[in-house]
Amino acid sequence: MNTRQSLCELTNSRFLPVWLATFLLGLLDAPVNALLPIYVEVELEASPLLAAGLRSTFLFLGGCFAVPAGYFCDRIGIKPAYLLGVTGTIAAGAVFILHQPVWLFALCLYIGMAAGFSTTASQAYLIHAAPRTSMGLGAATFFLGMTLGSAIGSRLAGQIADVYGFASVGVCVIIGVFIVITGMIVFMPEISNRSIPTGETKTNHLVLLARPNVRLLLAIRFLPTCYWGTATLLIPLLIYRASHSLTLAADYSAVSLTIAAVTQIITGRLADKFGPRRPTLIASSCVAVSAICIGIWSDSVAGLFLFGTTGAAAAWSVSTMMPRLIDAITGPLEKGRMVGMAHLAWSLAMLGGSLWGGRAVEWDAGLPFFVVAAGCVATVGCLVIFFRRMERQQAIG
Repeated sequence: MNTRQSLCELTNSRFLPVWLATFLLGLLDAPVNALLPIYVEVELEASPLLAAGLRSTFLFLGGCFAVPAGYFCDRIGIKPAYLLGVTGTIAAGAVFILHQPVWLFALCLYIGMAAGFSTTASQAYLIHAAPRTSMGLGAATFFLGMTLGSAIGSRLAGQIADVYGFASVGVCVIIGVFIVITGMIVFMPEISNRSIPTGETKTNHLVLLARPNVRLLLAIRFLPTCYWGTATLLIPLLIYRASHSLTLAADYSAVSLTIAAVTQIITGRLADKFGPRRPTLIASSCVAVSAICIGIWSDSVAGLFLFGTTGAAAAWSVSTMMPRLIDAITGPLEKGRMVGMAHLAWSLAMLGGSLWGGRAVEWDAGLPFFVVAAGCVATVGCLVIFFRRMERQQAIG
């Protein structure tokens, strides 16, 4: 199947609405991600530590609530779970309107809980919406929409805040969310269970965890994400330390995300054409090599740019493969729970990688990357075992 045929398959009444919702929600969520530290310092006159604590709250609660969100998706429905999660963006807008720290903390608690539902439900919807023959390209396009929306939203939010103030940003976000929710209710179809075989039962989380393939997939999700948590925190900082240029640090983020976006489209297309095994193994190997090289050249601007960008492209490519791998090892009524558990693994890894990087860089700039590189090497081993088990099960039938 060529790329044009794959794109035609994706222009269906399920995929287009979820892609547009993901793009718009990425745009509307961008202000709280991009401007929260500045807002805390300028409007609240508080320490950056408060912003860091609030972000950690998002991450931790988003992971914790992804698990019940997966159960909700399988038991009640994916669309209701998604709509419930989107209400967190209303709170994200209110952050810029209510200035009291108590309200800010309460809103951030709700944002984190809702994020677990929106992330899990959107990816579960993607798995059902994209045809299996185009799942790789569909996942890449899905994540690209999220990244594109976030980039545009960050830019617009900064301009609005500069001219009209933070409160205007919050009002725009809240109005935008209500428009998106209305559109989702009207245009996004519910995922039907009519295609589920008779006798199919809902599986609990412990039964899923008892399966070796599920445990392997969670390890594959967790280990390279530890690298990504460390890299997103430290590489811009190390570039600044080596160059004393804020512009170079900002340029790295723009360049790495742009190349990663292009790479994940290529990876998704290759997975649709040749299967997920080779693209996933190659991408995971590149993450491991990049982590080692960053550790070696942690004081070199050129080395950080080259291997940081390579690592970003490879890490995003691995993420692009996750929906396809989840779909391959789960039944129709298990996908939401598997997505939820995978997101919990991602959240814990991002949090752990960030905390490890922030602590270990004080001892040596390269040390954090050498340690997470060991986990990336282990990921390659897990993938080899995972695909061998998949091939054996397919051969048995």
